[in-house]
Amino acid sequence: MDDHVVGVLGGGQLGRMLVEAASRLNIRVAVLDSENAPAKQINLAASDKHVTGSFANASDVKQLASRCDVLTYEIEHVDTKVLEELDEENPFISGTKWSRIQPSWRTVRTIQDKYAQKQHFAKFGISVARSIAVGTSHPQGLKDIADQLGYPLMLKSRTEAYDGRGNFPIWSVSDIEPALKALQDRPLYAEKWADFQMELAVMVVKKSQDVSPESWESVTLAYPTVETIHEDSICKLVYVPPRRVSRKVARAAQDLARRAVSTFPGTGVFGVELFLLRDDSLLVNEIAPRPHNSGHYTIEACHMSQYEAQIRAILPDLAPTIVPGATDLVVPAAVMLNILGGPQPDSHLLVAKAALKIPGAKIHLYGKGAGRPGRKMGHITILGRSMSECEIKIHPLVQIVDALRAHRSDTSPTSSSAIHATASDLQKQNPPPKPSPIIAVVMGSDTDLATLRPGLTLLDEMDIPYEVTITSAHRTPQYMLDFGKAAAGRGLKAIIAAAGGAAHLPGMMASVTSVPVIGCPVKASSLDGLDSLLSIVQMPRGVPVATVSIGNSINAALLAARIVGTSDAKVQEWVERHLQKMDDENMAKAEKLGREGWKDYKRQESWG
Repeated sequence: MDDHVVGVLGGGQLGRMLVEAASRLNIRVAVLDSENAPAKQINLAASDKHVTGSFANASDVKQLASRCDVLTYEIEHVDTKVLEELDEENPFISGTKWSRIQPSWRTVRTIQDKYAQKQHFAKFGISVARSIAVGTSHPQGLKDIADQLGYPLMLKSRTEAYDGRGNFPIWSVSDIEPALKALQDRPLYAEKWADFQMELAVMVVKKSQDVSPESWESVTLAYPTVETIHEDSICKLVYVPPRRVSRKVARAAQDLARRAVSTFPGTGVFGVELFLLRDDSLLVNEIAPRPHNSGHYTIEACHMSQYEAQIRAILPDLAPTIVPGATDLVVPAAVMLNILGGPQPDSHLLVAKAALKIPGAKIHLYGKGAGRPGRKMGHITILGRSMSECEIKIHPLVQIVDALRAHRSDTSPTSSSAIHATASDLQKQNPPPKPSPIIAVVMGSDTDLATLRPGLTLLDEMDIPYEVTITSAHRTPQYMLDFGKAAAGRGLKAIIAAAGGAAHLPGMMASVTSVPVIGCPVKASSLDGLDSLLSIVQMPRGVPVATVSIGNSINAALLAARIVGTSDAKVQEWVERHLQKMDDENMAKAEKLGREGWKDYKRQESWG
């Protein structure tokens, strides 16, 4: 595929998955790390080019550079001075103007210093929390800064900070001395507290070496926005798409992440962590110049994984092949769960073994050997037709992960049965979530419920999750509009709207949502429902409402099921069985009529 050898500084789990992606493209990867590092365990094709050593050692880095054509990173805590020297000695791949170090060492140097990173973003107008460098370890200096930023605030190490290490929250003046003591002998900065409602992340591919913030749309591609859940400052769960986040906000997060990445020289994959604030505005928290934990889900859930994207983006012949659509999801939803070490060296395997019994669970173990509390040992990705399905499937595994955490401080040997017992107790305290509704049934008044009962009964028979509510176009217009606007983001696939009289509910609902709306006219006392039928069916061009006959909630339910069935095989099979049942019943009636004759024919009530 490409004759260039890729050198990777670091051979942990990210390097391992990078090598897996490269091997599928017949691209050789040379790894600099310890002898039995995870990335080296599966890469035999380039075993003669591996270097045993440390990415923090200049001579080891130079040795790796001598064996490969392009250098990239698995971890950003590398010696950029030696990379700068290598760039000065031999900046380009032979015969090209393509840099040998991707992304640029200048990018890594800026990102290594988190305060410099924030200053860099501010220079380009990228939204970040206000930060002030702490120039002294004297408490009075930090108190003066706190007076400027206000309480609470975060005291952070500028360098060598990872997975929450190097951060200390300051809630009041009494926390200043403990914070300085905890982070002593580190370069520090203070950051204004971000009152966020959710942490989001976006993986971004930069496929051009140019630094052109104005043309960020042409030089970058974004993976979907994800929701990240952290525990003990370590990523625990990743949800894609993010829950309770509008498409507008998700797109804004992608755009902000792409603009931020476009300001850095070089190519590759970047992990962008963001804060979603209470007012739905966004701040960039920090960026990693490499594949990222929040992007593991891309291996199964996207057309191209973040690891394949990294390999392709850093090579001159393959970077142009990364085209729009390559980073899109191939499934409606996915959830990723990190597996951390527990009280025993093999405790983490309890999670992996449990995942073997879950259909479709994708298990990744990193080959790190003995586990210890808090060490990342693997991850599991669940794919589903909906976020609700993913949450239900991942739930028992989360309980085992929580049980491992509960036992992590055990000093005596902890049996697997004890961990499972704790997981069982947690399951009782926190039962699996119920399936989220995928059909909404709304009515303008509770008097419409009688019309809807047959259709609701049929939805129960079909076992399709649904919700029922009252929302009037005239009495509660704002609630109705808010309900419609939120429908798509909540995962609803169809809305059945029953209304009588003027019957504005279905049309108004359809005017604010992209979800298909099915109008069900209700028979009123004056015009036998004809007024409702005409009101619903005579929608203006551009705002379609599917309309069933007066009072026919059965057809409304069946039409909703057909819509859902386009992306749900089980529902589609139910509809097909229903059609076959009607066919069989009608043929049986014809046979009975022919056998008995029309004078003696008696209609069976069960046939309807």
